[in-house]
Amino acid sequence: MHTLSANPKNTFFNLPAEKRQRIISIAVEEFAANGYQKASLNNVVKRSGIAKGSLYQYFENKEGLFLHIFESFTELVKGSANAALATLQAADFFAQLEAIIWAGISFIDTHPEYFQIYLRVLFEQDVPQREELVSRVRLFPLEYMGPLCEAGQVNGSIRGDVEPVMAVFIVDAALERFLQAYAKPYLDSGLGLVEKDEEQLQEAVATLTMVLRAGLAPLG
Repeated sequence: MHTLSANPKNTFFNLPAEKRQRIISIAVEEFAANGYQKASLNNVVKRSGIAKGSLYQYFENKEGLFLHIFESFTELVKGSANAALATLQAADFFAQLEAIIWAGISFIDTHPEYFQIYLRVLFEQDVPQREELVSRVRLFPLEYMGPLCEAGQVNGSIRGDVEPVMAVFIVDAALERFLQAYAKPYLDSGLGLVEKDEEQLQEAVATLTMVLRAGLAPLG
């Protein structure tokens, strides 16, 4: 397995913060719009107002830039999950789960290009180190929801005859498809999440949580 080499060169960190952010924002837009293979570094440097040679002073190559962006995506996701759960430590598992769903919706609204890059990694085969990147993201649900599931079994909000890793798998599969459907109408199987107003979206989230509760809550 390859080692992910997402670290920019020191020269990148010597740039003013505004310039660093501009380069990354433009690169994110380029990869989101065109995918890894078709993304053009010429477009990135032209829109950023820098020389192409300068970009190679900041990153080893196109792959290094892409991996840095994906690393930024993972950090943003972790921060979003942490913020969602910070005030809900005492809540039951399904209240925490609903907060995670809303955090995912908010993330897509706030960072649509990052989520588009994630979808490209999922569905396109020509992304560098694709298996490692997907595996890393797939560990997030176990990292965040695994302890919540275990605590839920202790406090009786989750049935004890389902292993936590299986419970996380079930929940993650439902949440993943729900968020994909919210982000891309062509993935929603007619659910129409993008077209729903706030109240209708709240009902959809509540329904998803209710169905998961029905399957994972203790019987009887």
